[in-house]
Amino acid sequence: MQPIERRPLRVAIAGAGFASGLHLAGWSRLPDVEVVAICDPDREKAQARAREFGICAVFDDAHRMLDACEADALDVAAPLDAHVPLCRLAADRRVHVLCQKPLAPTLAEALELADAVEGRIRLMVHENWRFRAHYRAIKQWLDAGFVGRPVQAAMKVRSSALLADESGRLPLLSRQPSLGRLRRLMIGEVLVHHLDVLRWLLGPLDVVAARTRRLCDAIAGESVASVVLEGDGVWLTLDGNFSVRGAPPAPVDEVEIVGTDGIASFKGNVAHVTGAHQRSRTFDLVAGYGDSYAAAIAHFADALATGAPFETDVRDNLSTLALVEAAYAKAAA
Repeated sequence: MQPIERRPLRVAIAGAGFASGLHLAGWSRLPDVEVVAICDPDREKAQARAREFGICAVFDDAHRMLDACEADALDVAAPLDAHVPLCRLAADRRVHVLCQKPLAPTLAEALELADAVEGRIRLMVHENWRFRAHYRAIKQWLDAGFVGRPVQAAMKVRSSALLADESGRLPLLSRQPSLGRLRRLMIGEVLVHHLDVLRWLLGPLDVVAARTRRLCDAIAGESVASVVLEGDGVWLTLDGNFSVRGAPPAPVDEVEIVGTDGIASFKGNVAHVTGAHQRSRTFDLVAGYGDSYAAAIAHFADALATGAPFETDVRDNLSTLALVEAAYAKAAA
């Protein structure tokens, strides 16, 4: 598909909730980009974002927005149940798409969507976790052979976001109320990030076993999950829990990758390599969160301009969603 030559790149955004602020901040860093419109069923929310970021056109319907604004690209920052309809709508108008993860509620729906848009538009999944600076550093160290051949890995995420705070509210639902309605929460919404990072770092993976639990009555989905995976000579464990007393409300990741020549790890805000290639880097995780959104968005815009492949294109992301689907199947069995 030919690169987009028009400048500035004209972008419309669908969704004015929590994630939209991070998306719009990312777009604002780029030269030769104009966010021309925003829509949300709650028009007041869309108007508030428009005032915050200087967007001229506000809509409560994506059909009318795309018919009116001649966008080159649609940034989908809407809740999960709107992802597939919005991507199909954009494809019908030959508008390229950057879509928040997860791409679709199920792998089957994602496969149908990938087939429906292929050859018509370019579709990238906004999987920002692998754009985080500490994971980029670990990827560089692994590719450089600093730990030798990976043989074992463990990754976990901890949070108290589904425990009541001092005001009696659940931090996760205060920030993103729509997550409480998801039937697939811990694996489908949270650990999907980590599954994507692990297969990016270590290559193709298969799910060996999985378990899920719901420890919070205020949500429809699971709040705890553990997944065991294996790849080419490597064995992995991944687990998440959002009901951990003493953990911060914002999720905290840890990872350790054991190789034949050393260990690559990330804990707190420091990434390490042990062994003959010992090194260490400290990261600003607060700034890095927004930076990862901006990096994914910049990659999308650059690839549209140059014709280069997306790092997280729709076909690549199907491999991550296949792991999500397999984990739920193993948990159900």
